[in-house]
Amino acid sequence: MTRKRKPRRIVKSYFNKIAALPVRPIFALLLKVPESWIRVLSEIIAWGFANFAFPLKRMAIKNLRIAYKNTLSDDKIKIIAKESMKNIVRMMSELTIIIRPSYTTKDTPIEGEHHLKEALKGDKGILILGSHVGNFLLLILSLAQKGYPLHYILKESKDENFRDFVRELNKNLGLKPIPVKPRSEATKRSLRALRDREMLWLALDQDTKFGDIGVEFFGVKVGTSRGPAILAQRTESTVLPIYAKREGWLKHTLIVKEPVKLVNSGDKDMDIYKNLKRMNGVLEEEITENPEEWWWVHRRWKRAYRYSDEETKEMS
Repeated sequence: MTRKRKPRRIVKSYFNKIAALPVRPIFALLLKVPESWIRVLSEIIAWGFANFAFPLKRMAIKNLRIAYKNTLSDDKIKIIAKESMKNIVRMMSELTIIIRPSYTTKDTPIEGEHHLKEALKGDKGILILGSHVGNFLLLILSLAQKGYPLHYILKESKDENFRDFVRELNKNLGLKPIPVKPRSEATKRSLRALRDREMLWLALDQDTKFGDIGVEFFGVKVGTSRGPAILAQRTESTVLPIYAKREGWLKHTLIVKEPVKLVNSGDKDMDIYKNLKRMNGVLEEEITENPEEWWWVHRRWKRAYRYSDEETKEMS
């Protein structure tokens, strides 16, 4: 018996295919547009996105209320939500500049780079605790262009045209993505990179459907991937938090924090939970320090109902 697809899924599937068709000519055109024009267009689109993308705006405000409880006024929450949405557009717009052959991110300053260099001196790999704070695409490209042996986990598009375009772009930029699917292959390649004493960027701040456990994030247990903790345990890698802090248009500073101190008691499941809780704690600090730079539009608390009490269930 064939399973009927919901109309919403059918519409979304075809929309994605249609939207992805012109991606090559559009990018080819954007690469020729002067940077000053891109910046102006970016601000116009950012303003429209922040003011009229109502479903995403509502989601951002809802998430901010979950995270900050009653510590921020409604006006402050709305300001953060709008600025966060604007920064998403700015990040995507900056991408059309930083991928140009004439542009380099080698000169991007790194605050706390001594943590990175110290970690590289050892005989272990480095698991970069990534997040959607700031321009993480620029962060990945910058580290790669600076000569760091970096791999990064990539969630590929289901659309073949867009997927092929991104693969070609990564190849031209000299990046080393590891597609998240198939998962067995992603795990194998991730372990190999870390055991070869290289670097792996992996984001932990998004909702996940696969292999998750409930771990506190802003005081609410959310679905959190076991992946980072398991990889760190198996390879004894150094877990190093790094994010990009926005200073202005195309002006960013990479922030490298102290390594996360991992627990290794011998109780595998408890160690995974405690280490993920420590990692989430670091991400909370990054977001709290830069609330307008995180992706509040993402449904991070989507599966909180699995782990939390009735009060949390109502919020999420």
